[in-house]
Amino acid sequence: MKIGEIDRNLAVQSKLEISGLKYRSALEEPFEIYGLYRPKETGQYRRMPAEVAERVSEGVVGLSSHTAGGRIRFRTDSTYVAVKAKLTGQCFMSHMPLTGSHGLDLYVYDGTADIFQGTFVPPFDSPEDYESVVYVRNRGMNEITIHLPLYSGISELYIGLDEHAEVGQGRRYCPVEPVLYYGSSITQGGCASRPGNHYPAAIARAYNVDFLCLGFSGGAKGEAEMADYLAGLPASVFVCDYDHNAPDAEHLEGTHAALYRRYRKSNPQTPIVFVSKPDIRPDDSGDVRRRDVVYQTYIEALRGGDERVYFLDGFHLFAGDRRYDCTVDGCHPNDAGFFRMAEAIGELVRHCLAL
Repeated sequence: MKIGEIDRNLAVQSKLEISGLKYRSALEEPFEIYGLYRPKETGQYRRMPAEVAERVSEGVVGLSSHTAGGRIRFRTDSTYVAVKAKLTGQCFMSHMPLTGSHGLDLYVYDGTADIFQGTFVPPFDSPEDYESVVYVRNRGMNEITIHLPLYSGISELYIGLDEHAEVGQGRRYCPVEPVLYYGSSITQGGCASRPGNHYPAAIARAYNVDFLCLGFSGGAKGEAEMADYLAGLPASVFVCDYDHNAPDAEHLEGTHAALYRRYRKSNPQTPIVFVSKPDIRPDDSGDVRRRDVVYQTYIEALRGGDERVYFLDGFHLFAGDRRYDCTVDGCHPNDAGFFRMAEAIGELVRHCLAL
């Protein structure tokens, strides 16, 4: 059954025929790219340098080319925004929509908040190479933010606007360093239905603060090489959330406090938020021990006189009614889970930034 032939609201268009449509490379001015490593200098859409990733692990090499947390900002009076994307290094998952792993989505700033306008939906049969369009509801100049795919890389990306449209530099983020996130597949965005529902993206919209997402599915293990790289990145807040990827409590115990010390040595003033995994089972001694390891790093820091550290018990990330409806598989958040994570972690980020 081809559902798009039965219900036209579910049809996906992968090639566009729009009169007056003109494409521009996303690497060109006035488009501004955030959350990626020097894309306009390198011509690549990566989250960190390949040579650094190679020193960490094979998994990080592949995943660092995924564009999780990447964003493009600009302003235009075009009545639509189209994209033409060529993707690489894709991950197909049974429990994550293509709109999250391979899609992009678009927000418009209305003077108060960034408002979701639509998703650039990849076709099921060829999600690696497609065109898609979102029509903008507001007339006149609009401040646009486009979120890039969470579980795919980009080899080429073009932004399509009406050929007669005005296009200029977009809205700037607050004049502070980016918030730095390091963690697991959850931190990377699995399994949000679209990129804008990823919890770091939601926090960024709430406070108009830039961020860098270094979440790596199964690949965030607190390695010394990664700790040194993190320590060299300018950040207004560091959110350390890799509990889930440590193979066991022993590994976490051997790396967590060490990562803190390496980071703090180079960044004595940066607030650090330690987060334990959200799917903790209180009746599982292994889960409880892992949480205790993260908590002990926090206590050690306080005892050492560090007043710029915070601990967030992962059990409280899905707090409230219907806690067990916040994931797709008992582990990875759905959009409801990411919403609750954004509220809890975002409140600490706001506090650290004194917003």
